[in-house]
Formats: sequence, structure tokens, C-alpha cells
Amino acid sequence: GKDSTVTSDLVMKALDRKGIIHIYGDTTLEYPTSTKYVAEFRKNNPKTPLLIAKNKDQDFNNLCEVIGPPSRVMRWCCTIFKTGAITKKIENTLKGCTKLLTFQGIRRIESKSRGKYERTTTNSKIAKQITLSPIIDWLDFDVWLYIIANKLLFNEAYRQGFSRVGCWC
Repeated sequence: GKDSTVTSDLVMKALDRKGIIHIYGDTTLEYPTSTKYVAEFRKNNPKTPLLIAKNKDQDFNNLCEVIGPPSRVMRWCCTIFKTGAITKKIENTLKGCTKLLTFQGIRRIESKSRGKYERTTTNSKIAKQITLSPIIDWLDFDVWLYIIANKLLFNEAYRQGFSRVGCWC
């Protein structure tokens, strides 16, 4: 999404390194434009390792029949198809790593629960992980201004009127 795009650009510029590992959480419910964006990102950033985290063990439709569809009250799908898959990818890829610094493009304004997030956290599912959220206090306006001012590639779904592109549901 736009927040991850901006975070990626900020981090690569600040650290002056293109070789920072990126992880794309493929929820299996992605817009076609998201798949296209990932391919374009890879093409434009050949020195940036981009891993795909995908839960291949579960099927969204089957889980909807068992658990019920995801909702604001029952947000099970992100844990199973995004954060869970990303956590597993990190654990499998970086086994020998004792300390891990991650950056995420989340913002407090996105939800009530995210409004309580800190800029730096160590209480994640991965004990060795420190997570930084450099744009946590940014507004949509700030994100779009950064994208336009820096001429960044972004997911075409935004041009179609979508305000979020994490997954179609």
C-alpha cells in the first residue's frame, strides 16, 4: 500500500542502502493491481530483495465457512493471512539472526487500536525483533504529498478510488 511504499523509500534513503530485505504479505485476496505493483517494484529495484509471505496452508473461503466472514469485530484474516505469514517467513529466512530491526508503514490515524501504537516497539510476536514506524503520525495528505513530491510508483488501485489496498475484503 501507499504507507509501505513511503516507508520503504524513507528507509532506503535514510540508510543509503538498496539491499534492505522487503517482505510482501500476500493475503491471497489481493487486487490484481497489487500483484502488478510488486512486479514493477522488483523491476525498478533489482538490488532490493523482495520476499513473498503467503499462507499456503489455509483457504480463505473454507475458513469463512468455519469461522464466519471477517469483520470489524472478528478480524481473524489479517492474523492468518498477513501477519502470521510474515512472521513465519521472517523466522524461516532469518534463523541465525539474534536481533532484527523492522520498519512498518502503519499510522495512528488508521484505527482506534493503531492510535495507541508507539513509534518503537519490542513486544512483537518475534522476540528478537525491534519495530520502528517512521510515519506513525503522518496523515493521508502527508503520505500522498511525499509520493507525489518524490515521484514514487504506487498501486494503481488508488487511481480507481480505493483508499486502502491491503486486500479486497
